[in-house]
Amino acid sequence: MSNTHGMFQLDGISLQLEKNLLSESEASSISPIIEAFLKHEVDRYQRNKKSRYNPTIEVETEPYCTASSALCANIAPLYTEEEVNARIKEAKDNLHQELIKSTEETLKSIKQQKDIECNQIKIDMANWSTKLFELTLKKLIRDGTIYNLIHQLEEKMVNHILTMELVHKHIYPKKSDSYIFPI
Repeated sequence: MSNTHGMFQLDGISLQLEKNLLSESEASSISPIIEAFLKHEVDRYQRNKKSRYNPTIEVETEPYCTASSALCANIAPLYTEEEVNARIKEAKDNLHQELIKSTEETLKSIKQQKDIECNQIKIDMANWSTKLFELTLKKLIRDGTIYNLIHQLEEKMVNHILTMELVHKHIYPKKSDSYIFPI
């Protein structure tokens, strides 16, 4: 509350506290978090006030300052700096672990999805190549290319067999020329 409006608000609160003091039961029912916050704000206000005013002028000239000074004197910090640092480190470590776990789960999910997509692509490609082979084979059968290839292979095979028979007869002549080279 470093602005002017904030000072008036804090002054108003201090004046209200002097007029309407809290009972012991009301004071004990204040949340420790709110109490710590109020203590922090009073301390901050006192530090700002000291830096704004000349140190030779007494701060206690106004009646509401004595009440807040008394509050500040009784304020003890809730946690030591080491405890705060330890809690911050623990919270940071917990957040770090949660981030790692969340990232691993996200990446695992993405990998599973990509594996599914990859397998589907493999299946689609296998189906596509089978269909392409079948269509190409049908086309080659329709235009007679397959029959021509089969006929050419048969001719080459027959020529090869005949050549082998002649070579065999020439190398190993027999009394009988009726020998046919087995296929």
